[in-house]
Amino acid sequence: MTTVRLAFVRRRVDIIGVGCVLGLITAIVLSETGAAGVGTTLLIAAAVVAATVAGAPRTFWLRESETGLTVVRLLVPTHHTWSEIRGLAMHVDEEPETSAHRVQLRLRLVHPRGRSWGPFLGRLTLTDDDRPRGTEPRALAELFALFGRHGLPVDRPEFANAVLSAHGLPPLPPPPVRPVPVGPVPTPEEAYADAPALTEEQRHLDAHRSRSDEPPRHRRVHLLRLAALRDRLALGTADADAEQVAAALLAAGRLLEHDGVTAEDGAAREYVRQQYRLQDRLQDRPQDRRPFPDRRR
Repeated sequence: MTTVRLAFVRRRVDIIGVGCVLGLITAIVLSETGAAGVGTTLLIAAAVVAATVAGAPRTFWLRESETGLTVVRLLVPTHHTWSEIRGLAMHVDEEPETSAHRVQLRLRLVHPRGRSWGPFLGRLTLTDDDRPRGTEPRALAELFALFGRHGLPVDRPEFANAVLSAHGLPPLPPPPVRPVPVGPVPTPEEAYADAPALTEEQRHLDAHRSRSDEPPRHRRVHLLRLAALRDRLALGTADADAEQVAAALLAAGRLLEHDGVTAEDGAAREYVRQQYRLQDRLQDRPQDRRPFPDRRR
């Protein structure tokens, strides 16, 4: 079984930053208590920084087992079974101060908690066109290989394959095809029986257009409502308006991509109706906290 040293998948400046914070706290405590002189305090603070940087690889890693993956942070393990893991999330953004491109790696969980897909695994700097810089550590290649070995999708397979190739490792296997779940498909009338009016739903979606900082489950609700709205608008023209139909298929495709499933064009819109009706029923359950506001009852 593989163990990936995640400290090598983090930027050195991030690790040094943690060490500096710990060193500063140590210096403040020693100064306030008078336990050591100025020179001794500075030496101890510097030793704390050095120990943090040197010891980081031994306190932050990912361990593979038969039952799942264990993320160890500061020697505290958190285990996630294979059934809980959907893949590897890779979010690309820019450094606020320098505008340098960077990628953040997280476990993509089936039922994420909080505001992100799952536990943080690492962050690396990219080129201006969001490609590997060529200096990526072998630990990153081992991380990609681990997910490929278990057939778990990686958000940016081209990026992963470039890193794997640079370290002499085979590319990721083709992603498995996950068809849409089999089950009863409601008619449009059944699926949208309690849906808000079109104009009301459009106003709501316009007011919540940006969901980049929302928890993943909220983003899915937004994608589902948007796909349902586009489907309803196309149905309003009896699918005679080519632009409305194309918009419905595009919105349905984004929901399919988010859910990690595939479907033919016709089945894509049926999937939207199925999921919309399912979400509606879940919302009827008092114990369920999934957000699906503005419903007409």
